[in-house]
Amino acid sequence: MTKTDLIHALAEECGLLVPHARQIVDRMFDLMMDATLASGFEVRGFGLLETRMTKPMIGRNPLKPDVEIVIPPRPKVVFRPSKEFRDRAIKTLAVGGRKK
Repeated sequence: MTKTDLIHALAEECGLLVPHARQIVDRMFDLMMDATLASGFEVRGFGLLETRMTKPMIGRNPLKPDVEIVIPPRPKVVFRPSKEFRDRAIKTLAVGGRKK
């Protein structure tokens, strides 16, 4: 499902005009991003989005393997699904895979 699919499904199920549904979805994603960057974003029964810092690493250029490059730590976004989400995913994938 794409963002456009989500917008159209929301508009159809809630009886909204597509531009209004687009505003709702855009604002929802903005709020989720702001919350995730600030302190994490949790939806009970769905999962948790949070930011973590990676560890500094040593990298190498394949053309100059003797030269080490320090890769600095950087923020990354991590999603941890809830138990309900994991259970539903396992059941769905065991029955017949995901729908495209």
